[in-house]
Amino acid sequence: METRTQTQIYLLGSTVTELLGPRLPSNRQVYGLFLHYHVTEKLTIRNAATTVIEEVKQFWERARIPVRDSQHCICKLEKLFNEWKVLKKHKNRETSLHKQQVAEFVENLENLFDIAHADALSMIKIAEDRAFLLAQREKGRRGMMGPVDQMLAAREKRVQEAAKKEEQRRLKAKEYALEMSSMTEVAYSFSSCEDNTDDDSPSTEGAAAEGCPKKKKLRRATKNIITPGLAAALDRTGISSRRATFVLAEAAKSFGHDTEDITINRMSIHHQRKQHRAKFVEEVKAKFPADIRLIIHWDGKLLEDLTSKQHVDRLPVIATGEGGFSQLLGVPRIASGTGEAQALAVTCMLEEWNLCDRVGGLCFDTTASNTGKKAGACILLEEKLEHNMLYFACRHHIMELIIGAAFEKTAGAGGSSGPEIKLFKRFRDQWEFIDKESFQAAPVDDFVHGALADVHSQILEFAQRQLQQKQPRDDYREFLELSIILIGEVPPRGVAFMPPGAMHHARWMAKVLYAMKIWLFRQQFKLTAREEKGVRDLALFAVLVYLKAWITAPSAISAPLNDLQLMNQLLQYSTIHEAISVATSKKLSSHLWYLSQELVGLALFDDRVFATTKRLMVAALQKEDTDRPPKRPEIPLNSFNSCTLDNLVTNNSMNLFRLLNLPTEFLSTDPDMWEEQESYAVAKHRLATLKVVNDTAERGVALIQ
Repeated sequence: METRTQTQIYLLGSTVTELLGPRLPSNRQVYGLFLHYHVTEKLTIRNAATTVIEEVKQFWERARIPVRDSQHCICKLEKLFNEWKVLKKHKNRETSLHKQQVAEFVENLENLFDIAHADALSMIKIAEDRAFLLAQREKGRRGMMGPVDQMLAAREKRVQEAAKKEEQRRLKAKEYALEMSSMTEVAYSFSSCEDNTDDDSPSTEGAAAEGCPKKKKLRRATKNIITPGLAAALDRTGISSRRATFVLAEAAKSFGHDTEDITINRMSIHHQRKQHRAKFVEEVKAKFPADIRLIIHWDGKLLEDLTSKQHVDRLPVIATGEGGFSQLLGVPRIASGTGEAQALAVTCMLEEWNLCDRVGGLCFDTTASNTGKKAGACILLEEKLEHNMLYFACRHHIMELIIGAAFEKTAGAGGSSGPEIKLFKRFRDQWEFIDKESFQAAPVDDFVHGALADVHSQILEFAQRQLQQKQPRDDYREFLELSIILIGEVPPRGVAFMPPGAMHHARWMAKVLYAMKIWLFRQQFKLTAREEKGVRDLALFAVLVYLKAWITAPSAISAPLNDLQLMNQLLQYSTIHEAISVATSKKLSSHLWYLSQELVGLALFDDRVFATTKRLMVAALQKEDTDRPPKRPEIPLNSFNSCTLDNLVTNNSMNLFRLLNLPTEFLSTDPDMWEEQESYAVAKHRLATLKVVNDTAERGVALIQ
């Protein structure tokens, strides 16, 4: 038997099992009902919030006040729950700030749980209803609903039910008409004598004997033609079930089939398509590996809506794991690109696939909506999933930010505040008039040739080696081939130039490709001295520093050492171009995610790291540090000359092994012996196949387009 102390809810008192009263529900009532569903009925946070909001909206509908979308109401309730959790976590604090926060929370409990539409006051046509809403928003929720509101609500409910029944009746009539139209030559023929028959006329049998035909009986079609492959093809091409009836009926006729034997009507096709989709989803979920830790990728995209020509925000969510495993979980529509909306969408996908406890890391673009300390999607996901996770910032996105900083200091002089870059637009318009056989590479320019002299063979060897591998995107291959052409060599496929493609301020790779082509054809394209110097400096930086950094970015294991080496290269680039050096090194210093205490341990599996350094790193694992290490470390630029990997390791580095479920037995042996250890081989294989770029999210979008 539970005591009163055990059933008491902190700051709330007790839960409620239903919403009662003539007023709109207060925060106390709504939150009490939420805790009843979540704590007593054991529903998840999302399901409990959804159930409560549906009940709350009934009160508002009864009061004839327009409300916000359910997803916004659910977020409001979950925000109240998170606020209460924080206060409960620190309930033993005696600080004045905490007491003030508690007092404000308790005082707010009696206020209205306001879910009114933002434009509710202008949308409400009846002055009485506007006054009621304003009164309910006051302290104490002045006023109450009268019998008139309840009678109107009941009347509207009856009208809605009648309209729904009428709509169902009309749909059935349309379906029957469509089914009849798909039949071939089904008719009834009667003799002329039937038109004049009366009660005294001869029997039907006599009429038949004299040549009057009987009615032709309809046969029920029994053959289903919607296979899983056909259902997938209809979905892929966006053909509705209604249109599919006409297409399939005519196709069946053209193949010589009797359409009377084939089930071709809208509802049958619709149901079969739903069954095949459900079966396909079950098969995919059944094949989902049950023993691997997952990295979750997401990247917001603007896509055309399924039911209109408008573009809406959608969020591809993909789970990846060891061995190259990748699975698209969904592409949900989101109300906005905020961190809260993205975290909510990702959490829903994980709950739907039952993967919440298997997520070890997050892969994301380093935008403020993802990385914000308070409202970023990453921190909110950790709160919703209630466990710490590794932050695998997208390696390509980081590289894009670096080249973007270089562009602003060089070719950015020819840019504009609009979506397009004027210099690049001019070049694209002039492209058809340019002689592709006549270009000038590095050997013609003394400055560029001198800067590339010492690394010419290294660049050529690296680019040729990478071209032998499959590149995930065409612009990556084009970048490698242009680099070879720029240094005065010939790519394996010969010298060829692709037409200038899409350009936008967000397309950093396009900026590099444009700058390299413009510089190669500078004699045929009119440039100012400033523009020519800008594209030359950007193209030179791309080949000298950016090429190798970008192409090798996807490797998780090499990321810590790569970032250290890249930072030193950027700092040393001041001898060639000081402005680029300052801008790019400052930008990279804000994105040293892979040098954090949790991720620097990846370098233990990097073959380029010496055994002596690995010994120091293993020894540093015993070093105590903060309970919650920063996900993005801040390292002063002037300390990189002396910074080593072992300096960044602490006992928090073991989180890498715990969160990804990696074996650690090899750590007790000398690094020279690790290659012989099975545990080391297993851990290295898992990390080597991790995907830490968001190209996977882009491919997920391509699958549904």
